[in-house]
Amino acid sequence: MSYSQRGNAFLYVLIAIILFAGLAFTLSRSGSQKDPVGSLTEGRVTIDANNIIAYAASVSNMMSQLDVAGVSPDQLDFILPSDAAFNTPPSDKKLFHPSGGGMNYKALPPEARADNGAGLASGYYVGRFNNVEWTPTTANDVIFVAHEISQSVCKAINTKITGSDTIPALAGASSQDLLVDDSLHGGSNADFMVVNCAACDEKPALCVSSGGTYTFYSVLVAD
Repeated sequence: MSYSQRGNAFLYVLIAIILFAGLAFTLSRSGSQKDPVGSLTEGRVTIDANNIIAYAASVSNMMSQLDVAGVSPDQLDFILPSDAAFNTPPSDKKLFHPSGGGMNYKALPPEARADNGAGLASGYYVGRFNNVEWTPTTANDVIFVAHEISQSVCKAINTKITGSDTIPALAGASSQDLLVDDSLHGGSNADFMVVNCAACDEKPALCVSSGGTYTFYSVLVAD
C-alpha cells in the first residue's frame, strides 16, 4: 500500500472540515438551552473532540506533503520538542523541528486532559514502532495518539467517527505499550492485534480505554 494511505488521510481532512463547519451551530445551540452551565460543558467537549480529530488530520496531511518532497516514513524522526535531544543535529528528518517537517506541536486542549499523574504524561504522540494487525502488511505503521483524555471527549470522538459513544476496552496490553513508543515510557511495545481490541478491527481511528485511561489512536501510515 502507498506510504500515507492517501485516501484515508484525505478522509480525515474532510472530516475535520465538516466538523468545524458544524461548530458554530453547536455553540449557538448551547447558548440557547435552559441549562447554560451544562450546555457550555457539552459545547466544550464537542470543541475538544473536533480539535483532536483535526490535529490528527493535519499531522497526516503534513506527512503526505513530506512524502511528496521525498521523505519516506522510515526516515522520519518523531522526537518531541520536549525531548532534550530535540535540537541535536541532524534535524532535517524530524517531523516537529523547524528545520525538518516543521509540524507545529500542540498541547492537548486543557479541558480534554485527564492525566493520572503517573507514567506517561497526557498529550499527543506520534511514532512508527509497531504493527497494527489489520493493516496490509506486517511492517511497522505510523500511529498518532491523544493519550489520557477525558471520558466525555473520548465518547464524543467515537460518536463522530462511528456514530456510537461506546468505548472499547483494550485487553492483554496497556494503551502505552500498544500505542506509544516505549522510548517515551517504561513499558515494552507490542503489536496491536485484534485480540487486544476486537472492536478496533479494520478501524483506522478510534478512542479506547485501558485501566481507566482513555486514548484516541489514528493510523496515519498503514503499511
